Amino acid sequence: MASFKNYYRTVFDTFGYPLTERTAMSSEVLDAAQERLAVQIPAALRDYYLVAGRERRFNMSCERLLPPPDWEVNKHRLIFMEENQSVGWWGVSTRNPNSDDPPVSFGMNDEPIAWHPEQRKCSVFLALMLHHQAVSDGFRFCGRAQVPDKLGYLCREHGWTFYGEMRGTRTYSRPNQVLCFEPPANLPSAENWSALVGGKTKRDLQAITAELGLTVR
Repeated sequence: MASFKNYYRTVFDTFGYPLTERTAMSSEVLDAAQERLAVQIPAALRDYYLVAGRERRFNMSCERLLPPPDWEVNKHRLIFMEENQSVGWWGVSTRNPNSDDPPVSFGMNDEPIAWHPEQRKCSVFLALMLHHQAVSDGFRFCGRAQVPDKLGYLCREHGWTFYGEMRGTRTYSRPNQVLCFEPPANLPSAENWSALVGGKTKRDLQAITAELGLTVR
């Protein structure tokens, strides 16, 4: 069975908030949920809870990671996260019990729940969601800015690590900083990409905005 623990620890280390024994969840809690739901918890999700299931700064800043006693299964999807306005949930596929890192879907709060593909791998989804949470008040200092035309900024050359893309948003981080490039919304007045930026300190945030020439609001 694959292990994803170090992958998740790396994200939190990069944010400047290393995981500790206090952020870990016991395997007994997960075993109880697995027995109650009669499903196999995928390794990618199980490992996240084992190292970060009790962390609150990034797990709860916007969307809400659900405790295992609140998990439910709907249409072969184990629901483990709730959207911040309760308009939907994220669920990981349980169709293949031998898959360590199955896909994640988003389900709208309808009756029945309408599920739509979100990310092909649960581990990648969790890492991308952590970055989203970081720029959504997980970091004390964060904001949004319009990206100038013809920015010409190469993230790799400035030390950023690319974690992936979800719903068109491209996600990067480097020590104590997160940068997400969000595509234009489907509105007539929305022409340029937006940058969602966050830093552990005010100086971390200012360093990003100065580098990219952004005016954060």
